[in-house]
Amino acid sequence: MKKIRWSRLSLISIVLLFSTLTSEIHHTVLKDENTQLNELRKKLQNHVKLSDINEGTLVRKIDDTGSYEILPNLNTLVNINIDGMVSTTTVDQVFTNTSADPIEAIYVFPLPTNAAVNDMKMIINDRFIQGKIQEKQEARETYEKAKKEGKRASLTEQNRPNIFTNTVANIMPGDTLIVRLQFVDKLHYEKGEFRLSFPLVVAPRYIPGREVTGYSGNGWSFDTEKVPDASQITPPVLSPGMRSGNIVSINVTLKPGLNIRNIHSNSHEISITNAIADTYQIKLKNKDEIPNRDFILEYTAAKDNEPTAALFTSELDGDDYFMLMAVPPIQKNTQNIIPRNITFVIDVSGSMDGQSMEQAKSGFEYALDKLHTEDSFNIIPFSNHFDLFSSSPLSANVENIERGKNYVRNLNADGGTEALGALIAAMGMQQPDYLNLIIFLTDGSVGNESRIISTINRHLGKSRLFSVGIGSAPNSHLLEQVSRHGKGSFTYISSPSEVNEKMGNLIAKIDNPVITDLKLNILAQSELFPDPLPDLFINEPVVVFGKLRENYGQTGILTGRVNDKLISLDIPVFQLGGIESSGIPYLWARKKIDNLTTKHRLGDKEAKPEIIDLAIQYNLMSKFTSFVAVEHKIVNPKGEMLSSVFPTDLAKGLNFDKFFSKNTSIQLAELPQTATQYPLYILIGLIFISLSLLLNIRYAFAKV
Repeated sequence: MKKIRWSRLSLISIVLLFSTLTSEIHHTVLKDENTQLNELRKKLQNHVKLSDINEGTLVRKIDDTGSYEILPNLNTLVNINIDGMVSTTTVDQVFTNTSADPIEAIYVFPLPTNAAVNDMKMIINDRFIQGKIQEKQEARETYEKAKKEGKRASLTEQNRPNIFTNTVANIMPGDTLIVRLQFVDKLHYEKGEFRLSFPLVVAPRYIPGREVTGYSGNGWSFDTEKVPDASQITPPVLSPGMRSGNIVSINVTLKPGLNIRNIHSNSHEISITNAIADTYQIKLKNKDEIPNRDFILEYTAAKDNEPTAALFTSELDGDDYFMLMAVPPIQKNTQNIIPRNITFVIDVSGSMDGQSMEQAKSGFEYALDKLHTEDSFNIIPFSNHFDLFSSSPLSANVENIERGKNYVRNLNADGGTEALGALIAAMGMQQPDYLNLIIFLTDGSVGNESRIISTINRHLGKSRLFSVGIGSAPNSHLLEQVSRHGKGSFTYISSPSEVNEKMGNLIAKIDNPVITDLKLNILAQSELFPDPLPDLFINEPVVVFGKLRENYGQTGILTGRVNDKLISLDIPVFQLGGIESSGIPYLWARKKIDNLTTKHRLGDKEAKPEIIDLAIQYNLMSKFTSFVAVEHKIVNPKGEMLSSVFPTDLAKGLNFDKFFSKNTSIQLAELPQTATQYPLYILIGLIFISLSLLLNIRYAFAKV
């Protein structure tokens, strides 16, 4: 019995010892993993001391320990050709390695939301290497193989419709390497005014959700369960007063195809020359422009020369394509005005601090002053959470309007951007016998766009949602999609001077009838997009992209409903003297991809392979396809290089401290989770050894 008691005590002692040992090993493993992560981060992020850097090398300070990161020089050259309503743009990203080491450059950058990116080239010493479109994973594997083999290679991937990443491997000391992208897009047209937008900076996004294991990119945020690719869309952001060194040049050749006036930019100072008849050359005046805000170019059709219809055509592989723009006449409301219930959802997060917040407040007050006495309204400000001005909509009388103005005047911008709850609350405030409208004022600086769009699809009901983009670099992808799925429209206010004009246009839209159930009927066999056509507000054109498979010399019939009355408009679709534009097939394909992407978001499993096939057929970037270019020459036999993530300039007007102090913690001092798991394997091994020891002891006692 004594042996048995002693044996049990021994077993208990061994278990206790094992538990203590496990705890110590776990602590050591965590400590070792942290050390390993920090060491690997220094290796990957290219940390060096100033004494180790060659003169003339571009660097970025990492922390207060005296560590710096070597960066390639980067210049961006943008050439835009506008022909009528179609623009063709070439973007050259020029990387120069002034260091003594081979470099892999990683650069996250924006492009216009609706751009059809249809070409990529890598240029080395006047040698052009044509990029190939491949399925996304295949393109990544092609790039990694070339990188490992020591070949120069470039990979262009789409992270969002308006966020892309260029990764360039084996940029050798002294190399100047150019990644050239080409895309086509259409201009925005409304009420006689044309607008071209070109984004120059990826503004920081608020990343909601709990952090998850893994780190898929190189950004300041960890991936989360709500934004699984957060680290891919959050490039490092420079502190106030610092600049990236990325010098931007923009040249625009404008052939409007009609008499125009008032060419201007509210975002940048520009110079305009008109040396050739009907052609304008537009450039940035400042040759050292900081890429910290969207470039906006606007011009107006000459008086009494506003187009009411325009046609652009092209042929590709035996098929005919067209883009039709038409402005159906809508009579203004003069009677039988339906009372409106308007809910204002106002972003008061940290990214809105400063001028953006003032623009939002001004826009709100302008809209509030335009309410009718029979209308009702409510206000929902949001940041980390949302608040309600009133538990239910209030009558738009003088007293309540003044209360609403005072409420918004006292709002301060701070905290995160939890937009979902506010939008759900707004969509839940529908009033019977009212026209239910939501006006969403925000910069759209969030990373969970898909969740927001899906939520609108589920909860919109009979409401209409209008988004108003605020600030120097709003998230146009989110704002356009919110408006499209919310059956409203998108208004962009780029400067305080535009508030009254742009909000006036928005009020006119909600004051007047809407054309619903729009259809373009063509006898020829055709594929038309968007499908279905969106509802149309006053002064807005309907824009249709089509692909035809037979002769079509005919009239198209545009039908719709206004106040439940059928309207019909004959359009001589192919008798308008269509303007030849080679980019139309790619714009049509891009619109079809957008249509399939919506189906994919809603759970259609057949949509993804269709998107891939279509993108490869038309040589287009997409969510599931990427461009890759490889030089078949080994320049770095060892395949070793320093990896540099290019930082972005701080978006103009953004309060760095307010945005980052309240948002998801910046992981600047952490490493992507790519380290090996050998400490964990040691722990598991010790566990099995201990179990084995216990079994042996048990067996020994059994034999006694």
